[in-house]
Amino acid sequence: MTRASSYQMPGIWSGVRWAADSAAHGSGISRPRLVWRALRAALWHGKALRRWMTVVFELQSRGVVKDLPGEYLRAVRPYVRRRTGYNERVIQLIDHVDWVESALRPAAYERLASGQPLVLAQLPAPKGYEFLRIQLTRAAVQSPEGELLITLTLQRAPEVKQRPRPVDLAVLAFSRFRVDGAGCLAIGGVRGQRHPVLRLSPIEVSQALQGWKPAVLLVRVAQELARHWGLHLLGLDPRAHQLQGWTYRWSRRHRRAAQRLSASYDGLWNHFEAKPGPQGWMILPIESDEKLAATALSPEKR
Repeated sequence: MTRASSYQMPGIWSGVRWAADSAAHGSGISRPRLVWRALRAALWHGKALRRWMTVVFELQSRGVVKDLPGEYLRAVRPYVRRRTGYNERVIQLIDHVDWVESALRPAAYERLASGQPLVLAQLPAPKGYEFLRIQLTRAAVQSPEGELLITLTLQRAPEVKQRPRPVDLAVLAFSRFRVDGAGCLAIGGVRGQRHPVLRLSPIEVSQALQGWKPAVLLVRVAQELARHWGLHLLGLDPRAHQLQGWTYRWSRRHRRAAQRLSASYDGLWNHFEAKPGPQGWMILPIESDEKLAATALSPEKR
């Protein structure tokens, strides 16, 4: 790609100001900590940060990104995997940016870059619902788990609920970068419903998905995408999660969250017979999963 000139490009010290700016702050990390990380990155990792600034500035000049401060701070915010240094994070982000444009067709890439969801699959909607979709979207700039999201989205029919809004039943966050020289689709997180109001009961979810567990279904989608793109498939080892760091162990709330996270991911990765991999990752097979444990209700293959 043609890189923008340094004359027009903001300096890396702008990152410290952006970190202190509430508009660029977002959520997920305290402002003082974000400012400290931006300052430390500028002082000791200037070469890597200048390289990333060049990339995001060019993407902004092409209209691919709108939030230059937020995109730059992706490299400053802590990644979900512990001990990911600034230089490594910049390499991951540039690797992902260079890959995603070539992996998608121009129309799909433009739609994704504009912030609109890209529908991967339109599933049969159950009675009383308008649609059930698997979509690909860009992650928010403060997302620590990945740059792209696979969402399982369901919306009630207008005749059932006035002005219905889509509900994300499950979300899988991933990035594409190289691990030990091999191109990998790296899953940084899989979560269920988080909206405090727009939620469906477990019974409704099970009926809508015909027994499929949402997290299992999305990992199956990730398997298909990894095979389509010719990538290895990795999932984050919960023991390498940021919540396992010693700074979080002082909080009972964080300790309990880390325990729940470990139990959840261990169960999910065990279902797919994942094996320990390099640098805090689990290696997942990309073969289709036809085991009966994929569903909660029915022994049929879904």
